[in-house]
Amino acid sequence: MRVSLVSKVPVASVACLIVLGLLAGCGGSGSADGVKKSTGATLTSLRVEARDGEGDSLNYQWRVTAGSIDNRNASATTWELPDGPGMHFAYVLVGDGRGGYMEQQYAVSSDAFRISAPLATPASYSTPAVAAGDEVKGGTVRLRFIADFDTTFHNGAASGVRNVYLPDIRVNVTRAGSGEAVFSGTSNLGGELTLPALAEGEAFNIVCSGPQGNTLEGCSTLTGAALSQGLQLGVKAPSNVHNLRLYGHVGLADGGICGVDNTFFGVQSAATVQALQADGSSLAAPVRVNRFGDYVLDAAVLVNARLKLRISCEAYSVTLDLPTPTGGYLGNAIEFSHVIPNSRPAMVKMLANGPDGNVRGQMVVPVAGAFSVAQPRSDHFLTYKGADSRVGACNYYRALGAVKDCDAQGNMVGPITLEDWKRENRMGSYRAGNEEVSATYVNQRDLNLVRRMVATQAAPDRIAFVVCNHPGPDGETQRETNEVIETALADEKRVACVAMEYSPATGRSDGQPFTKFLTFGPDGKLVLSVNLDGRGEKYMPGACVACHGGAGYLGHFPESGHPSPDLKSNFLPFDTGNYLFSTRQGFSEAEQAAAIRKLNDLVVATQPATATRKLVQGWYARSALSLDKTYVPPAWVSYDTVKPGAARFYREVVGTSCRTCHAAMQDNFDWDSGAGQPILLSRVALPHVCGGQADLYANASMPNALMSLDKLHTRIQADPSLATLVKDFLGCTTPAPDPVYPRR
Repeated sequence: MRVSLVSKVPVASVACLIVLGLLAGCGGSGSADGVKKSTGATLTSLRVEARDGEGDSLNYQWRVTAGSIDNRNASATTWELPDGPGMHFAYVLVGDGRGGYMEQQYAVSSDAFRISAPLATPASYSTPAVAAGDEVKGGTVRLRFIADFDTTFHNGAASGVRNVYLPDIRVNVTRAGSGEAVFSGTSNLGGELTLPALAEGEAFNIVCSGPQGNTLEGCSTLTGAALSQGLQLGVKAPSNVHNLRLYGHVGLADGGICGVDNTFFGVQSAATVQALQADGSSLAAPVRVNRFGDYVLDAAVLVNARLKLRISCEAYSVTLDLPTPTGGYLGNAIEFSHVIPNSRPAMVKMLANGPDGNVRGQMVVPVAGAFSVAQPRSDHFLTYKGADSRVGACNYYRALGAVKDCDAQGNMVGPITLEDWKRENRMGSYRAGNEEVSATYVNQRDLNLVRRMVATQAAPDRIAFVVCNHPGPDGETQRETNEVIETALADEKRVACVAMEYSPATGRSDGQPFTKFLTFGPDGKLVLSVNLDGRGEKYMPGACVACHGGAGYLGHFPESGHPSPDLKSNFLPFDTGNYLFSTRQGFSEAEQAAAIRKLNDLVVATQPATATRKLVQGWYARSALSLDKTYVPPAWVSYDTVKPGAARFYREVVGTSCRTCHAAMQDNFDWDSGAGQPILLSRVALPHVCGGQADLYANASMPNALMSLDKLHTRIQADPSLATLVKDFLGCTTPAPDPVYPRR
């Protein structure tokens, strides 16, 4: 995580920030010793200054990860920080009323207040009772709907095919034969819909209908062979019914999308298009533009009708004449795109002050010059596997027994704390003869956080890990590494503690243990979301599944019912080749080598994916304690004799930017195996790495971790020989933009 102060503050305050980093207040605690002396000391004034190029009046929404904030529609508000130490984050979402939005994050630490978090009443942590119908032996299916006809877009001299994903497709699933209703739902702004677990070996009929209620062609029958997969279905209205078939792109003048879909703020807004008759009367209901700015509209019209199209986005609305094609409307696809003369608001500065006026904390901004800064749609990091909602996150915790219930907004009822979790897993002061293993390091190549990792095995079927995270260094010098690790060892600037356990749950997965995820705030309270890279809050469990795999997770965790919390996820091995260590006695890499080997042994004991087990075995084939950072799997050693450079490509690209997460996934995503050619090389470059293809979801989606992407491209730019190697193996060194409209 990188934070940078971009506003101007008095020199004395700046000096204090340099010394104390993000410690709250720089003396703003109200006393020299940092002890809170008045109930108002934690009150923090927040203000944001944004500008709008078109002079639109701006509106504001505020959210915080801890404490309370006055969510007023104003550029300034008051945030009362929580009692207890740690890093806390405030967010503001600024809109211009015409579909332009921007979000800004601000970080403040309350460590300097020296206030203890309030003690929580112990809560029980046990799996809720499971009804017979809740535990389905089967898999989920993610449906993604696209227009099933040629959607070639034109934008000046540029042209190309873009898949147009279809929102608001109504899906009804019934059991084949009996016709019993199984599920009913609607695709989201991305054209996606995740079905609940469907029983293995059974067949299910899918009926799809468009926003106007017309049945669409292209949906079919699902069988056991299709379960636990993502299916992309091309759907269209029957051409003999709807002879108007319109598609296009609606975007802002700055290349952005009109509207927003922000689950953390609970705000969703999208442009709409509506076909009208010449007199302005409606032909059909409005159709929403998808998250990529594209739309498809169909309707039954007179062949030579004069038609109009109304395009709306919040306060913006325009009605335009549609061209009548030669020969009339005969079912041929027609492109009609529009640029809204508006741009998104821009951030000038955001600042927080304590009651005495001293500056508290800093804006969180991307690293200047980082490759990821130039990539559009920065919120795609850690979301390729899926993205969850507040309600879904609470429902996941409820399935684990970590909360007693959830209200309609996803607020937790009776949540456990980190202390309750430790008690259940016999960690810390609750140990009962079981050994604890710990290590402290910086995982510089994926999240760049200081990680204080502790693990134990309380029983053969109960293994638990908990890692408390602190901000990592801006650079890679030993001095910077030592400083941030010292801060973490003092337990300052704690961001969050993520707990993983491998344990059974009554009535689930045939009583076999499986991997579970929980996240706790700096004060030990259970939280629903976490921001691990400065690019927005991500809800559980998707924030973890992004890297830990999840064959039982596709798109999001269900928001209703009692689904299984077994996501088929895995623990990640500890890859010291991608870590930074302190030179402080007891915390060097050599001094922690034995502990890291034990951590890797515990990972293997959780029965992870085959690739993870083979990777750990290969790392320690030469030495029982020292991890072999030069390890290359047999498949790549063999391939190097056929294609020279393969071993180096594996070590310096796959091993640093891809391997650990992929090893936690299903075998067909494994970089390390294959016969004759490593399995992923034949298909990964297009479009996941190189982009430029019609499949907008996949374009330039990997590496899906911001830090992995930035580190890889920094090394490519600094080493021409590595750049040549990357291009040779992947087909590119930098991803191409999406076709026609480059802003993803």
